[in-house]
Amino acid sequence: MKPVVFGEQIVRGEGVYLFGKDGKRYLDLTSGYGVSVLGYRNEFTEKVTAGIKEQVDLLIHNPHYLSYSQPAARLAEKLVEFTPPGLDRIFFTNSGSEAVEGAVKVIRKASDGFELFALQGGFHGRTMGAVSLTGITRDRYGSGPLLPGVHHLPCPFCERCSLNQTFPSCDLACADYLTAILENETSGRPAGLFLEPVLGDAGVIVPPPGYFERITAHLEENGIVVCVDEILTGFGRTGRFFGFEDSGLRPDCITLGKPLGGGLPLGAFIVSDDLADRFDNSDFSSTLGGNPVACRAGLETLRVIEEEGLVERAGDTGNFLSGLLKDLDDGRIGEVRGEALLIGIEIVDRRKGSPDRAAAYMVKDELMRRGFLVTVYGDSTIRLTPPLVLEKNQAEEFVGALRKSVESI
Repeated sequence: MKPVVFGEQIVRGEGVYLFGKDGKRYLDLTSGYGVSVLGYRNEFTEKVTAGIKEQVDLLIHNPHYLSYSQPAARLAEKLVEFTPPGLDRIFFTNSGSEAVEGAVKVIRKASDGFELFALQGGFHGRTMGAVSLTGITRDRYGSGPLLPGVHHLPCPFCERCSLNQTFPSCDLACADYLTAILENETSGRPAGLFLEPVLGDAGVIVPPPGYFERITAHLEENGIVVCVDEILTGFGRTGRFFGFEDSGLRPDCITLGKPLGGGLPLGAFIVSDDLADRFDNSDFSSTLGGNPVACRAGLETLRVIEEEGLVERAGDTGNFLSGLLKDLDDGRIGEVRGEALLIGIEIVDRRKGSPDRAAAYMVKDELMRRGFLVTVYGDSTIRLTPPLVLEKNQAEEFVGALRKSVESI
């Protein structure tokens, strides 16, 4: 099989820049799909690198079902500082997708139910359980038959409502749709709902005000637990440590991944005592999950985020960048949406105002030629997930390049 090359070979990173084999410099506005939140080879990553080197000399792997390592214990203690009271039982995995798989098992066993709910447009990974929860058809191609008992609620996307409603006169019909599914599509054994605070792969969709409070009321009324997927939105990305904060959501479970390992493979699911007490240690396992080196990298990453005030910095820089983007006056740029440094820029047809997927990829490719790395999600949305250490002058540089790239197509 011939290898498929999607872009240039990257050989090193520095600050918020990546460098190709030929020496060309790229401003990375993806942070490796949300992983490298501290950037590359800078004053913020020094502590992470030093911690990794020190841990490699001490212990690389630990049989954590027989004992536990200090880095895993310390990382768990640190994470609990940021979780709501009572949400403090942590299981480490190798990735966000694996964390979702573990969360599915614990929620199903603890609830004595099996039916799960997720959102259309939501993304939770590509392993079998995770892709079954994912509500994006192109991510599910060739994966069937999928996990049974999964139902999807309408995506809370007011700009293009699948229920043909208009906010606020809709009275949050997308949230109330859960009751219709419970009454007409289930066998009466509901277990849990999985959702993201911001739907990143759907094109950076921010649910409307009151959505999470309404959905929470339905969940509590029907005894359904909620698992909040913070794999993309966690660790300051939204200007809050967790994206669900101040939303009205009261999670029973949180899944983590991407930046958790400071660039090394690491995920986790965090559950309440009530869920954990009904779960046996043989119900789920991960031979390499909680690797001491990855946990040490994760611990140092969390410390840097906290000590350097990167959550607040992400909010400030993100608001600045969003403001610049919203001031762009071009008929091809539709809605600019998101929170802090999770931003979506929709590319539309100038005449119709409808999403223009081909144009979005043309803009992405033109930006790459100009030295800027972005991704495209949803129908035609350029998604920005830059390192939290992005500076305002670099944001201005990108907006200028975006303007020229849009004009060039």
